[in-house]
Amino acid sequence: MHMGEPIRRGQISASEAAVIAFCADPYHRAATAYGHPTSAAMAERFIDRVLKPLSPHSSFDRRSDLEWLIALSPMDGDPEAFVTASRVRSGAHAVDVDGQTTFLDVCMGVAVRDQLPAIGDHSDLVRCADAAMCFALIRQHHVVFADAETLPLVREQVEIGNRLAAARPEDFRLHYQPIVRPDDRSPVGFESLLRWYVDSAVLTPQSFLQAAQATSLIVPIGEHAIGTAIRNLAGEITPVFGDDAFISINLSAQQLWADDIVTYIGELIAANGVASQRVWIEVREDEVIRLGSAAARAIEGLDELGCTICVDDLGAGYSALRYVRDLPVDVLKVDRGLISGVIDDASDRAVVQAICDMARTTGMTTLAEGVETEEVRAAVVDLGFDLAQGYLFGKPEPASGAFER
Repeated sequence: MHMGEPIRRGQISASEAAVIAFCADPYHRAATAYGHPTSAAMAERFIDRVLKPLSPHSSFDRRSDLEWLIALSPMDGDPEAFVTASRVRSGAHAVDVDGQTTFLDVCMGVAVRDQLPAIGDHSDLVRCADAAMCFALIRQHHVVFADAETLPLVREQVEIGNRLAAARPEDFRLHYQPIVRPDDRSPVGFESLLRWYVDSAVLTPQSFLQAAQATSLIVPIGEHAIGTAIRNLAGEITPVFGDDAFISINLSAQQLWADDIVTYIGELIAANGVASQRVWIEVREDEVIRLGSAAARAIEGLDELGCTICVDDLGAGYSALRYVRDLPVDVLKVDRGLISGVIDDASDRAVVQAICDMARTTGMTTLAEGVETEEVRAAVVDLGFDLAQGYLFGKPEPASGAFER
């Protein structure tokens, strides 16, 4: 197969080792800085000067100014070597434009024929590459390799998105899990957890959150959940657990980008007559929230409002220390993966102990999540955790049963 020669639809060439969906300047940073024509010229130059010399026997089909479909020949090495050699994993690439070195972000979705034995049709291999590209863009990764689940998962996400668009607000309800003092097990607050009631099933966010975020439906769904949680704090939690009890609300980075999120939460707090510090805002550690972004400004605004800011799943990602340094964090919620290891894993226990020591030094509250046994509860108390959460103290359940003493 010669460079530029098309592959007949419905057929995989014997010389086609993989199909790569390639996108240059996926976040339009270069287009913003230099203009779209320059961005497109940079992309073409990168293809011509970097990728084509790496794969002289492969086919490059330009789909748009910034996108190509590459049919990679086995004569040019395996796809992993191609990706590594093109330095996609290292992020932006230096490209010379009119004598000036600038940087171009690139992104790839890779479908390797040998890794997808059930795929026998070229068009499906292309769809797998496009599906991998879709996940690369959503996750902000430089490259994603397709596996057997990639294409079905994208199709499933599209179908879920369609069903979400037709859902009613009342289909989304909150379950509540108690947060307790680990020494005496007394409940001091509740985490609100979104559930989707559909087709006689109850779905957790793991099943639909990605589709909701991809379609921006997370914003109205989230607003409904926030309103319900704060009303329940005022109307059902306070009479039973007192004026110091709190409600914890999970917000994704996309929700924090909403223009009016701080005003919306502030108005709900005022309308329901609760103290703002009793509303906890949980942000996952693995959510990318850049300093100075709209999401970071929203967190700062919620802190100024008086809300309690909590970093969730501490230890599951890589952003925690930056969050603690750059954002107004009040609570460190340690990931269940670390908590489950404090009994038998010396390294996990040392990490958790370091987190607790840091929190005490900086005046932050510590919360252990995923506590499921008495042995772990005792270890959590010994480590000095202020609060704990897990099945040992109660599973998430609807408001009708969650707020009973």
